[in-house]
Amino acid sequence: MTVLRLASSWFSSKLANMAANTLNSSAQSGGRAQRQPAPPAAAAPAACGSGGAAGGHVADLPVIRVPLGGPEEVPSARAAIRFAYTGEVAAGSGVREVLELYRQGQYLQLEGCAAACLAAIESMLAAARTSGCSGSGGCPAALELYGNIRLWPDPALEPAFAAIVSTARARLVSHFGGALRTLNTPELRRQLLTLPAECLEALLESDDFGTDVEDSVLLMLAAWVEANGGGGAADAEAVERLCRLVRLAQLSPDFAGAVLPMLACARSMRVSCRKRTGSGGLGWFPITCADAVLLASCCAAAGSSQKKYERLRVHAAKAYDLQATWFSTKPRRQCPTMAAPGPPGRPQQYSSFGWSIGQDKLLRKLRDLLPGSTIRLFGSLDNGLDAMSAHGLEWQPFITLTHGAVATGPSLYCGLPAAYGLEAFTTGDRLMALAQVGARLEVDRWRGDGVREVAFAQTLDASELFGVGTGMGFPYAMPLKHGGEGTAEGGGGSLLRSWSAYLHKGKITGRLVLLPLSASR
Repeated sequence: MTVLRLASSWFSSKLANMAANTLNSSAQSGGRAQRQPAPPAAAAPAACGSGGAAGGHVADLPVIRVPLGGPEEVPSARAAIRFAYTGEVAAGSGVREVLELYRQGQYLQLEGCAAACLAAIESMLAAARTSGCSGSGGCPAALELYGNIRLWPDPALEPAFAAIVSTARARLVSHFGGALRTLNTPELRRQLLTLPAECLEALLESDDFGTDVEDSVLLMLAAWVEANGGGGAADAEAVERLCRLVRLAQLSPDFAGAVLPMLACARSMRVSCRKRTGSGGLGWFPITCADAVLLASCCAAAGSSQKKYERLRVHAAKAYDLQATWFSTKPRRQCPTMAAPGPPGRPQQYSSFGWSIGQDKLLRKLRDLLPGSTIRLFGSLDNGLDAMSAHGLEWQPFITLTHGAVATGPSLYCGLPAAYGLEAFTTGDRLMALAQVGARLEVDRWRGDGVREVAFAQTLDASELFGVGTGMGFPYAMPLKHGGEGTAEGGGGSLLRSWSAYLHKGKITGRLVLLPLSASR
């Protein structure tokens, strides 16, 4: 008990009160103090540390009962008692366990517990820094810290914790890197969709969180809302807070002119339908038609005339707070591709997305092909994602099958992601909007000795304008064999024989390489 008395003001006060009560009881009974019966064995560890006193001495010790909020607090209460005896945070504790210990330590007024807990969290973050913040296992401490934000001490009252939050935020931004990397890396995308709102908020607030254009930041938020938007009013408030962190005035002009009005129309429909609960689905983005007109005009003016842009902002200042993040002109860190800078003097390496079309899938479509008909055959990305994300849109390679054609070629499809929740405005009607992407589309050819060659490669830049919801193709890039030429792999006979130069190990293969959007080839 001496250890607990010295380690905790709370325990010291309780023991002093118990001693005073014992003396009072003794005085009132003429010096014949009545000892209380020993508590049940389950209560002993809480009073006696990890093992209690030995043998008959247990019955002679006072019992201190520590009130808890529920059975889930038992581990942290025991950890606090352990700390009182050892002065150390248990080895192997995770961030959540340390935060819970911090809370119990504050409640029990354990000397040195707060400082030890903060030092332990700092150590975990430092370990993540030395091991690197990338890939599927990067920055677990920062992710766990933000995943338990409701256990945080108030940074305003605990300056040392404010510094920890700042460090964790930097680790988090470094881990995800940017919008393109997050959207196009399967493990990072999975992690994104499970983040708490506060964690995503830290990414959106950061100037160091990179992107090609702000369009991709909006897509990243839309993907998160689609995965997490089924909750109640609290979730709706969190989504609105996150939406206010997108720098809408920095959207690409064509993207802003197409997407913002549709988001505003969807919001109007949501309001008219009195859809109050939840945060996802139709009308998830809190923008009015007037907001959309102004912001789309800002984006268009910024890309054409600085004088017009400045005049528009002066006019808008009469009704809008231009200090709001929606109107921010401060750019994020620019990451036109996912690739990190290469060593000096060496060519820059860019992110490449392998894609393929299985032979069985090709054969099924060829059998369905009727005279005069055309079928699109979309490739599957090797990383398991449905499409490459860039410039706020999705990009998918495909091949067009035409009955009786002597040649075909790869194409690239530009689509509006379903995450925006705008299907009601695009189903049945093509979205009349244009888009651009920097990319190189490749398809392979295989020699008879099994050596791969690039049969076709086409670089796309700012001079190429895609219609959203359509594809751009190169229909004569892949000549098809006819008659007795070539030998097809597997079954399918003459239907696959024409494709023999492009089939290898049961599939057609190629790559989609993400490049900076340059002005000309």
